[in-house]
Amino acid sequence: ALGTAVLHIEAPADDTPSLHLLETGGFQVVRKYVSMRWAAGYVPPADPPTGFRLRSFGAAGDLEALTRLQNAAFQGNWGFCPNTAQDVDARLNFTTCDPEGVLFITHGDRLAAYNWTFRAGTSGWIGMTGVHPDYRGKRLGKAVVLAGMDYLVSRGVRNIELESDEQNVQAVDIYRSTGFDVVRRTLWFEKSLSC
Repeated sequence: ALGTAVLHIEAPADDTPSLHLLETGGFQVVRKYVSMRWAAGYVPPADPPTGFRLRSFGAAGDLEALTRLQNAAFQGNWGFCPNTAQDVDARLNFTTCDPEGVLFITHGDRLAAYNWTFRAGTSGWIGMTGVHPDYRGKRLGKAVVLAGMDYLVSRGVRNIELESDEQNVQAVDIYRSTGFDVVRRTLWFEKSLSC
């Protein structure tokens, strides 16, 4: 009725009954994701390269700039749909989101990379990490992840979790290098709904 052409569903990689149900229902595996966890420990300093600096969300125009950055960073990635400023604003107003926990690396007045954190009590999550295509290859990803981790730890978080596409080897390597370990794997299934 909504005109949806494709349906996606995620299931734990070790949940044999669910995997069987999806496969017999015509779903096919299209992506493998890893859930990763960091447990309390040392967070190295987030040292952006010369000419770049760290700051939190909150300056005039940040909502629109974050929307543009997020859309540019994830354009063409599997499962990503471009966001509007209203979508981003709604997410900023989640009870688990503190806008100060959205960390940017800037280059002049441009946003080059971001790390979006969430927290509840002593548990934290990295929701998204993105680098603008113009700034890839400048080692900003690890620096902005460390900034997000430092922010969460400074707020009393003892465990941080995230999810990443296993095919995004560069992202998984960054998370591993900052102390995250894989704790579970999930599979994304897809089914075409067109006749």
